[in-house]
Amino acid sequence: MNLAPTDEQAMVREMVRRFLADRYDTGSMAKLPMSREDWRALGELGLLGFLLPEGAGGMGGGAAEVMIVAEEMGRALAITPLAESIVLCGRAIAGSKAGQRWAEPLAQGTALLAFARGGVVSEERLSGSAGIVREGMDAAAFVVVPEGGGALLIDAAAPGVVRMPVRLVDGSMAAHLGFQDTATEPLPIRSEALAMAVALAELAVVAEMVGSMATLLDLTLDYVRQRHQFGKPIASFQVVQHRCARLYASLEQCRSLLLKAALVEEQRRLRAVATAKAYVCDAALKLAEDAVQLHGGMGVTDELAVGRGLRRVLLLSRLHGGAIAARAVLAA
Repeated sequence: MNLAPTDEQAMVREMVRRFLADRYDTGSMAKLPMSREDWRALGELGLLGFLLPEGAGGMGGGAAEVMIVAEEMGRALAITPLAESIVLCGRAIAGSKAGQRWAEPLAQGTALLAFARGGVVSEERLSGSAGIVREGMDAAAFVVVPEGGGALLIDAAAPGVVRMPVRLVDGSMAAHLGFQDTATEPLPIRSEALAMAVALAELAVVAEMVGSMATLLDLTLDYVRQRHQFGKPIASFQVVQHRCARLYASLEQCRSLLLKAALVEEQRRLRAVATAKAYVCDAALKLAEDAVQLHGGMGVTDELAVGRGLRRVLLLSRLHGGAIAARAVLAA
């Protein structure tokens, strides 16, 4: 397995890092979701289209490219709809009439799709609850997996779509989504392809957590070097040094699992992603909690990025069932 990025991948990472560095610092990280203007700017750069599959009008960026972009998003603690709207929904609509209709708005960042599960289909009409859906209030349409399987596309403006706003722990907005005899558009995606699309979205979430871990560790190391107690930096105390060393080791383990999940052969990716997710969800949350504790009481305030980062990691670690769902996949 070649772990070295290609020249194109290195260029993409640098482009995303520069873009985010111009817009985020420790005062703004994880404070608010990425603005619609900045999301459209990513579209104008061609980054969103780069990650969309060719069947949805994109350039077909694969797992490695998804990992690179999502990790940089996580490093900036940026709150974006990348995993579901671009990675998952973009693949769900590929090769369909819906793909032709939504390809350009998705690539340009002018429209969002949201992913949901739930509801019962009867005569191509959906009824029931899909629970809490990320980006559900801003989505122009929904890719829904109902009970019994398959995938449907539902316009957000369709009669029978019921949305109630919900604020999540990281400050972003979601919707409690329900359907009342709502007209649907079946999507032709096969169950295997849908499972792979979900796995790639989970890979993006894992990459975001790894990027967040790196930033939270850097912030913590800077703080313990500056914070003085008993006349010396607390970084000089052996117990703090050992604790930071354990956090670094945890980060490197997570990064290794992420690389394997992104670079492994496609037929082995589902299990590799589940393995990475099962470990990283818990490890990322533990690192974030330790980062807050090493900052002391000020670590839980909104003024410090480390406290906001903990809330972001808490949300990411629970998406798509979190570590529990990943372990269930591995145990099956």
